Amino acid sequence: MSLVNTVMKELGSGGLSQIAGSLGMTQKDAKGAVGTAVAVLTGALAHNASKPEGAEALDAALARDHDGSIFDNLGGFLGNIAGGDGGAILGHVLGGAQPQVQQTIAKKSGLSMDKVIPLLITVAPLVMGALGKMKKKKKLDAPDLATTLAKEQRAAVKKDKNDLLGSVLDLLGGSSSSTSSASSGGLLGGLLGAVGGLLGKKKK
Repeated sequence: MSLVNTVMKELGSGGLSQIAGSLGMTQKDAKGAVGTAVAVLTGALAHNASKPEGAEALDAALARDHDGSIFDNLGGFLGNIAGGDGGAILGHVLGGAQPQVQQTIAKKSGLSMDKVIPLLITVAPLVMGALGKMKKKKKLDAPDLATTLAKEQRAAVKKDKNDLLGSVLDLLGGSSSSTSSASSGGLLGGLLGAVGGLLGKKKK
């Protein structure tokens, strides 16, 4: 099951309805928006995991902070998005490209910025939770995660009629130049620079 399908299954109609209400859109539009956000974030994670160091950092973060338990109290999470770690996750995943990525999503999806930002903050922890759940269930290690995300990315690109994902990948350094994001403080650099407190809030 793909990450998009996993997130949608976990959300169900109740979760989608809650997201739709918070964003001020219909449940049908919310479903499309969530699917778009999941695809973008999956592509970004795949771009990072294309480097061994990035895959290892992601693997460690999932094992430590994102085991899928977010779905055990989904209503509580969706009812307090501001108290979650979505903003921190986005900062690490998208790095300095975050504003441009958000603008690209708005331009190509037709969503306004006041919906794109909370949408991504909502979906980011769900994507990490779904990936962590997949890792736990299938006993995936770092190389497995890289392979899985690469397959998801390729599938998403094929379905992307508006070239939204391709545009986002270009902003992150391009699928053919994965080293550039590390030097520019983007996706890979953000993840590798946060191994100690990666993709989530840490307890001290």
